[in-house]
Amino acid sequence: MKRLFFILAALVLVASCLDDGSGNRTQYTLTTTFQYQGLDLGSDSTYFSTTTPEGFSDPNGLLNFYHQLDADAVWFDGGFILSNYEMPASGVTSGLNNVYRVYLDSQANKNMAGNIYTVYHQNPDPALMPKHDMEFPFVANGRCTMLGCFITNTVQVADAIKENFTDGDKMTVKVTGFLNGEKTGEAEFTLAEFTPEKDSIVSRWTRFDLDKLGSIQYVDFEVITTNPAVPAYFCMDSMGTDIELVY
Repeated sequence: MKRLFFILAALVLVASCLDDGSGNRTQYTLTTTFQYQGLDLGSDSTYFSTTTPEGFSDPNGLLNFYHQLDADAVWFDGGFILSNYEMPASGVTSGLNNVYRVYLDSQANKNMAGNIYTVYHQNPDPALMPKHDMEFPFVANGRCTMLGCFITNTVQVADAIKENFTDGDKMTVKVTGFLNGEKTGEAEFTLAEFTPEKDSIVSRWTRFDLDKLGSIQYVDFEVITTNPAVPAYFCMDSMGTDIELVY
């Protein structure tokens, strides 16, 4: 198992704890909000661990989010990164570093449950991506069922879409679950779509249902676009899962 940094926090809900004869069985409904305790993530900054460069766990230590760094572990290549890049109150982002800045259309929609979220970057070079993007590492002693999350675009992606998309262009996120080497299910979400009737770019935290994935060990994300001039990034927050552990 990959060695990640673990920062423990309270679970959102402990549904039950019982002994059915096979051991203690604990069930959780978990919401991962990426609000790490003691993490120095200042305004307009990102974070990845250089001491454990494979990625990070959710604050409860029950899910792993992977990324890959360069050979010196000082530069982010692809996968998940933590971000605190906020939209300025003015809404003006010209001249700012917008690679990991969340694209929101109002301050009222500023965040889901805090100011930290995660950004997924799909590097066009597969060698610079982790083998899997997410993992439930305790599959031998439990199960993890996906519920959903909230996603939106980054400012950089939204700007690239406005500049490059024409009628017929579309950008989606495809999510695939795996358990014991077998695919468990798929789900898709449209980040942007240009048609003769309407141009649409997601600019709010929007619910993405993942219940079709079912019980998983690994989850892989894929950003699909008809226009290669648009970089493959999206923001994610408030991921919900049902988890059961037996010990």
